[in-house]
Amino acid sequence: MEAVQFAKEVAGYINTKYAPVSLQVYTELFGDVNTIYWYAEYKDLASLETIIGQLNADQEYWAILGKAADLFVEGSLHDTLMMSI
Repeated sequence: MEAVQFAKEVAGYINTKYAPVSLQVYTELFGDVNTIYWYAEYKDLASLETIIGQLNADQEYWAILGKAADLFVEGSLHDTLMMSI
């Protein structure tokens, strides 16, 4: 539950500070039910690059992440970039 609350806190922070970004939190119903996913859509790569740049410079964002460093399993973070077809 602590990890779920953290994931929601991160999403809430980003959605509030970086609107119109809509970061959503998901988990699996079957399979690896202990995995949490953040999901966001961007209109193009430039939009994604902009938000990444802003987050990298955002000390409050990094402070939120730092509070929960012990919730992450080493080697378990994976970013995926998809496009619609």
